[in-house]
Amino acid sequence: MSLYPESIARCQHLKVNGTQCGSPALRKQRFCYFHKDWRQKRLQINVNIRREQGAVTLPVLEDANSIQVALMQVMRLLLTAQIEHRTAGLLLYALQTASASLARTTFEPALPTRVVIDRTAVARRPIGATAWTTAKDREYDDQDENKPDNQPESLAKILLERMGLANVKPILHREYEGDDEVLDDPDLEEGIPGKI
Repeated sequence: MSLYPESIARCQHLKVNGTQCGSPALRKQRFCYFHKDWRQKRLQINVNIRREQGAVTLPVLEDANSIQVALMQVMRLLLTAQIEHRTAGLLLYALQTASASLARTTFEPALPTRVVIDRTAVARRPIGATAWTTAKDREYDDQDENKPDNQPESLAKILLERMGLANVKPILHREYEGDDEVLDDPDLEEGIPGKI
């Protein structure tokens, strides 16, 4: 089942491995914001290239397959002497950086309703609002409403529970002479774990 309503078109960009982009297309457009912007920049770069040089088109570095294809293209350009060694070195370093950061990169939004599909509606959205909503009676949701209630517990809370210290009251530190005196207050004694 799709995260988006059927009325929202899907981006028609095809990745290097043949899979289709999963983002919604902009309203009355074929591509999502990222791929539309990428194509426009690629056209501008190709127009600026001098005619005696061949046009080089590297794929969008959006997955491991596209990085591998870009690496093969740089190697081909080196072997056919279409690119200088210094430029190739910079490109290979950029591909190495892209490859290293691939595990920490995500192109999927946390919530589908945060993805802008109608650029004209952006100006009407207040801070903290989603880009659109699945509800028929309004244009957007509050982003706080979309947070899942079943968020994972913090690591600190889990560790305290496993150590049996989840319900222990914090120790109040007193900065005065006689800190090491025995406490007479029974309420404070309960908050000291392992008191002998």
